[in-house]
Amino acid sequence: STLANVTVLQVPDYPPEANAGSSIVLFLPRNNVTLNGSLSSDDKGIVSWEWTKSPSDQDKAVDMQNTRTPYLELSHLEEGMYTFVLKVTDNSGQSSSSDVHVFVKPPTNKPPIAHAGSNVSIALPQTWVVLNGSGSSDDIGIAQWKWEQLSGPRKAELSHFNESSTNVTNLTKGEYIFQLTITDGNGNSVADKVAVTVTQNKNVKPKANAGGDLELTLPLGVLVVNGSSSSDDLGIAKWQWSREPTSLAIGTIIEQSDTSPVLMVSNIVAGKYEFRLRVSDDQGEWDEDTVSIIVKPDPELKNLVELTLNIEAGKFTQTQRDSVLLKLGMLLRDASQLVVRNLEVDSSGRAVLVFYVSSPTGSVDGPKVVSTLKNKLAQDSFLLQLSVVDIRTTVCQNTCSGHGVCNQETRICYCEAFWMQDLIRKYMGDGESDCGWSILYVIIGLLSLAFLSIAGIWGLVCLCSRMCHTYPKDKTRYALLESTEQVKMPLSKTIQSDSETDSDVLFENRHGKSNGTKFRNGFKTDPRIKT
Repeated sequence: STLANVTVLQVPDYPPEANAGSSIVLFLPRNNVTLNGSLSSDDKGIVSWEWTKSPSDQDKAVDMQNTRTPYLELSHLEEGMYTFVLKVTDNSGQSSSSDVHVFVKPPTNKPPIAHAGSNVSIALPQTWVVLNGSGSSDDIGIAQWKWEQLSGPRKAELSHFNESSTNVTNLTKGEYIFQLTITDGNGNSVADKVAVTVTQNKNVKPKANAGGDLELTLPLGVLVVNGSSSSDDLGIAKWQWSREPTSLAIGTIIEQSDTSPVLMVSNIVAGKYEFRLRVSDDQGEWDEDTVSIIVKPDPELKNLVELTLNIEAGKFTQTQRDSVLLKLGMLLRDASQLVVRNLEVDSSGRAVLVFYVSSPTGSVDGPKVVSTLKNKLAQDSFLLQLSVVDIRTTVCQNTCSGHGVCNQETRICYCEAFWMQDLIRKYMGDGESDCGWSILYVIIGLLSLAFLSIAGIWGLVCLCSRMCHTYPKDKTRYALLESTEQVKMPLSKTIQSDSETDSDVLFENRHGKSNGTKFRNGFKTDPRIKT
């Protein structure tokens, strides 16, 4: 058999190496500093840090914070030399120490030296310059930088004005004076000036930039058209905005912005707006640019609902508004969300809440919301605590039966020619205005009704007349005539006596002709011969 010896050696654990940093020199009145011991190291890691004052400095005043971290914060230092000891320990208990000295010296009161750089001259169209003050110096270091403009044709723009170098833009023809002020740690300040001269070799006409075409969607409180990107080598002296002939006329220019770089227009409606921007410089050169803006209708326009409350807008508080919204939300379905679009004032000064209702499947139709709220408020008109004057959609959605136009304010249909309101719906139905009846058919119907009425009345008259003539009449009394003599009969029912005639009538025969005359009593008379 063979034997093998295995020797297990322990991995060496080297002690840590402390590094308290380099010595520091301070000049009063600066009396605070942070010591950095993070450069200390160990092969397996440092587990503890400890900062202490040197035993020889125990009687010196100083405030020490974060003594168990790599960074020791010192404050309220006094003039003299301080020694601080950093002790670091690894996980094996091995430790190492390092010292660092802090020298606190009295203030020198020597002011810094400012140098804003040499004077600069540029020619248009260049409108910028870089000013460099890095040549400034101080024995204890510069604590603060400040660039500012003292004079010039117009105000320039300075970027990084609190650093040693600054970029100056928006320059125009003329001479500018800029000043650099530096401050050291002792509060000593000094300033230096530099001149920038801007010349013009040739006038270049301005370049108008109306901002580019836009496509927006209502609602819009204010339409903003920005032409501030227009430029000129000297600077633009005049701005003028105007509408194109094909532009919508609706819209109010506010704050006289048509003579400023930014045009602002309120009361915007859906449609196409076109504006022309004309910019001019001091030497009469000018340039123009146009911008087209397409304003799309509000996608929620047909879903908007106006709730008019019976309260003056000047007395409608935020608390009341929140209460009304809360109760409206309770009247709607749980999954629905009420979205407030605006709070307006109507012509009578009452508060009008404009909103729409959204659901997980999309916005709820405005007429449906109006119908739901009207039905629920009809059961209890004080569900909202404030009485409701009117509930309606923002846009009149009455089609007027396809034969008219709905008035936006009154919600009354203005019917086309030969069409009129459905009177049955108006007085016996829901009262909604429409144009459902044709005037031609109404006239025909009225004439037919009149004809039928007259025919009915005539029929009743005839029926009554027939019923009246069914009663028996008095029979006519007759008398016998002599055989040889016919007495003339009067045309009446009265019988004449013999004494009432002065002639005798002799009949040739008693049988009359078939075509003889006939009296009202039905008898025929034979031909008569007078004697």
